[in-house]
Amino acid sequence: MIIPDIWFTLYTLANKGAIHSKTILTTRELGEILKVSQQTASRRIAQCTEEGYLSRVHTAEGMLLQITDKGRQELLRILTNLEIAFTPPEDEIVIRGHVVTGLGEGAYYVDVYSSKLQSALGFKPHLGTLNVKIVDEESRKAISRMKNTTPLVLSGFSHKGRTFGDVICYRVKMNKKIEAAIVIAQRTHHSDEILEVVAPVYIRDALKLNDDDEVTLIVVPLHMAT
Repeated sequence: MIIPDIWFTLYTLANKGAIHSKTILTTRELGEILKVSQQTASRRIAQCTEEGYLSRVHTAEGMLLQITDKGRQELLRILTNLEIAFTPPEDEIVIRGHVVTGLGEGAYYVDVYSSKLQSALGFKPHLGTLNVKIVDEESRKAISRMKNTTPLVLSGFSHKGRTFGDVICYRVKMNKKIEAAIVIAQRTHHSDEILEVVAPVYIRDALKLNDDDEVTLIVVPLHMAT
């Protein structure tokens, strides 16, 4: 875990614009912002650079600084944890999205993982997945919260000469009617905005769904799952 001195330095640099573009700053200026000595500010910049959280180029005007992808991920992790901390524990995690047509590969992969899915979820999954596209920021935040809950993990395996990676599952209630699960494969062709959902029934028929119809997924914590 990143130490507080480092993430607070990254937070300060992000507020100065270094998360979006290169920002010029001297160690004296940074020390004044952080309320530490110039030497301490210089040491923190060196630590951030050595850990790969920050890129640094020396110029005549000062240091040219920009937060790296690794640094952004650390700040996003802290942001997510704070969002979770500020959310009352009784609040449900609700994800909304629209039904979209998939790539046509769902049936094959559900078949391959079928026994593992049945063992983990307690139901035999219908062959195929329902693809749900996330279209609003609240649902993206809900997904981040979901991913910080305990998942069911299906370990990878080999089958007919092919290797299949781990899959993680989160139990959900779809439209408050159908027991289902969001499945996230270690290897997937989908973007982060597409969720794949399995259920013991053909969801489209059971809920009379067409493309672009809105659906609601309410995450069922493991300790509440039956």
